Amino acid sequence: MRHFLLYLHVFGFILWMGGGFAAMSTGIFMQQLPRKDLGVAVEVQARLLRGLILPGAVMVVLSGLVLTLRLYGSATSVSGFPAALMVMQAAGLIGAGITLTVSFPAITRLSRLDPSGPHATLFEVLRERAKLAGFASGVLGVVALVSGILLR
Repeated sequence: MRHFLLYLHVFGFILWMGGGFAAMSTGIFMQQLPRKDLGVAVEVQARLLRGLILPGAVMVVLSGLVLTLRLYGSATSVSGFPAALMVMQAAGLIGAGITLTVSFPAITRLSRLDPSGPHATLFEVLRERAKLAGFASGVLGVVALVSGILLR
């Protein structure tokens, strides 16, 4: 069972970070697009978020929680948890929280707005919020990855 949970954990992380890097590449490409075409690129980002990033983040958190709960009956719980494990857990939970509470609502709202219409200023505010949230989530994901590597 542990190997299956580790597989889900790593696979979810690949979905989360891979989708995030694809959305980041789309965001970089958006800088060259004319204003009227930004809606299509935001829709691509929204589909990446719904199809890869969000399921990956949820899969990582759920499998990580189950793996953590399985540690409580082991010798690790008696001797104390390694600092790298706690950093990995904290960074992963905060990163997934940012993805679920900031990125997902911002991108979902962005995909419904017209970038050159009357809501152009709101579009820019939400776009900046999504950019910062994606950056923070990605940095925390990389911190979690490095901490996980340090465990091995």
